[in-house]
Amino acid sequence: MFGFTWLTHRQAGEAIKQGLLDEALRLLRQPNLRAHRRTGELMLLLARAYADRGERRLRQNDAEQAWCDLLLAESLQTGEKTADRLRRALTELGVTEVRSLLQTGDVNRADELLARFRDRGATSTELGTLEQGLRLWAQARDLAGSGNIGPALEAANKATIFLGANKALELFLADLRQIQDTFPNLLARLHDEARREHWREVVELSERVLALSPQHAEARSLRTRAWQALGPAPATDEAQDATTTTESERLPSRFHLWIDGVGGYLVCLRNRLTFGQALPGARVDVPLVADVSRLHASISRDEEGYVLEAVRPIQVNGATVIKALLQAGDRVTLGASCQVQFRLPAPGNMTARLDLMSGHRLPTSVEGVILLAETLVIGSGPQSHVLAPEVSKPIVLFRHRDGLGLKHQGELRVNGRVSSGRTILPPDAAVAGEEISFAIEPLEG
Repeated sequence: MFGFTWLTHRQAGEAIKQGLLDEALRLLRQPNLRAHRRTGELMLLLARAYADRGERRLRQNDAEQAWCDLLLAESLQTGEKTADRLRRALTELGVTEVRSLLQTGDVNRADELLARFRDRGATSTELGTLEQGLRLWAQARDLAGSGNIGPALEAANKATIFLGANKALELFLADLRQIQDTFPNLLARLHDEARREHWREVVELSERVLALSPQHAEARSLRTRAWQALGPAPATDEAQDATTTTESERLPSRFHLWIDGVGGYLVCLRNRLTFGQALPGARVDVPLVADVSRLHASISRDEEGYVLEAVRPIQVNGATVIKALLQAGDRVTLGASCQVQFRLPAPGNMTARLDLMSGHRLPTSVEGVILLAETLVIGSGPQSHVLAPEVSKPIVLFRHRDGLGLKHQGELRVNGRVSSGRTILPPDAAVAGEEISFAIEPLEG
């Protein structure tokens, strides 16, 4: 046994000298070496080597790998001071990155970055200040999205106290003040046209209201009434070619959205989804090729948001939970290692996206899962549910009583026929235009 221990220590020492740090870690973590004094000495050398490599990677502008080395160095619990220095440098860099994102108004990415720093234990007074300002800014956007312009202005003004001079926030405040001046009159006109049952005017005015406040409940309700009253627009060149979508042609509760040059997404329309292992005959909405249970968890959408419920062990941001209300940026771990991130890309829009973060996948090769509430935005902006860099004006898929609707600007053809700008998609729809081509593939069961 002594000879084996001596040989293992020697191999670990050589691995550290040669920079084979992961091999050294594997050797030193063998159970029979834990209590040995020499193991502690080599662990200290290994922690120092990880921290040194992390500093080199940071100088090479590879912050992600530097964080990996730092976390490995700290996991050895040796108290190595080089790791403390690296942590301070990475935290300072993080502050700079968050400030840069906030200066451009990219609140969602700044929030994701802050969540990542929290997961890694990064703390500083400045990070805390930025986080408070970011929360107020996000709150202001949500309030504005639902039409509460006064409270939104109050929250945005408070955000300036924490964020200081910020051009994007100043522009946001200016927009809010302009909206405050025009919004009441626009809303009054919408109600007046709805009372008169002038449904085309209601569609136009509700769209204008929702352009200012995307989650305004009354405008959304009146727009739906107007669409129902007007019926679906035809997807043909001539009015006489119009066809009516029947009940049997409605899309199922799940479909694949395949976009040329972008990728595929599993889109789910139910308010409650189940997650589990991808097994033959599995009856779950989101099957995962991972070491999870046949039925592992569910997500339900209600008025408060998205509620995650465990059937088998799950964690949210590293904490074990049975039930949790998900927030944008939350990381959910199913089983030992299958990790997804919950995102709400468009403020005020309840449609969510789940991104696979751990290398696991679904049986079909898709980029992620979209939980469709009312509308799904395909575009090049940061608030799109599906990023399509070549699309200059957003394309919107929306729920309709007859299935799935499509709204767009510019010319698109649906199964070879020109769309007038708003239409109901048939099953197995193929949509093509100069900037984008995509297809809908219904899924049964």
